[in-house]
Amino acid sequence: LYGCSLVTSSDKTHTMHGDHKSAGIIPLAVKDIFSMIQDTPDREFLLRVSYLEIYNEVINDLLDPAGQNLRVREDSEGTYVEGIKEEVVLSPAHALSLIAAGEEHRHVGSNNFNLLSSRSHTIFTLIIESSSRNVECEDREVTLSQLNLIDLAGSESSKTETTGLRRKEGSYINKSLLTLGTVIAKLSDGKASHIPYRDSKLTRLLQSSLSGHGRVSLICTITPASSNAEETHNTLKFAQRAKRVEMYAAPNKIFDEKSLIKKYQKEILRLKQELEQLRQGICDKPYSVTNDEEDLYILRQQLEAG
Repeated sequence: LYGCSLVTSSDKTHTMHGDHKSAGIIPLAVKDIFSMIQDTPDREFLLRVSYLEIYNEVINDLLDPAGQNLRVREDSEGTYVEGIKEEVVLSPAHALSLIAAGEEHRHVGSNNFNLLSSRSHTIFTLIIESSSRNVECEDREVTLSQLNLIDLAGSESSKTETTGLRRKEGSYINKSLLTLGTVIAKLSDGKASHIPYRDSKLTRLLQSSLSGHGRVSLICTITPASSNAEETHNTLKFAQRAKRVEMYAAPNKIFDEKSLIKKYQKEILRLKQELEQLRQGICDKPYSVTNDEEDLYILRQQLEAG
């Protein structure tokens, strides 16, 4: 999980996304993942992504404009967003094109410090499933990894002199960042009996990662402007507390049908078996007139597509 925090107009979004001259954290991470996949030929991989924003405490799907005001659900494996669109990606360019498309729907606006200030937090999630290519093993376990790449909107003080909608947006941003700071403070203390994850959508979605079940890298950006001295000080204190949070990450193994790669593997195996049966039938009855050839052609197309 990469996070960027906390002062407005301190190049958080630039750090995460970069530009045409210098790639940011997100494109570099995506390219690195596909590079690691190429260096691991003994395993099969399936990658799917989602991209959402939290705007005024409302979750919107950036890959599907119709997905507005989505709800957070919880199951035995943690929290998730109900109805979020997931896309299977085949290359770094494919993943980055989805990010670019999603950015077109993100809420941005101007304030006294920035013409294109982020008015929402975004979470780009990359889910990686992998399993051994050893087809002789009938019950191949699937390893599941989830990478959350997060771009936080910056906190805003009264110095921004916003009004109307911008002030409302700033209020929601500040509240969610305050909750994140409270959660980090309680986690770093190690003695708190209650952690207020549910006080904001951001911390609830990050509960699994923040509670120690993942590895976290947090990038805190600051500005040298003297007018932001207080915000800079608060950001450094936040970073200091975050460093004290203990993490106990462990590999996630999946054995059930919730694994998408396992579903694909079983479907491909089924189609191969049906194809072989059809071939056998054609060899046994070379002169019979049936629809086998048409069925065989359809199965071949499904197999090649699958």
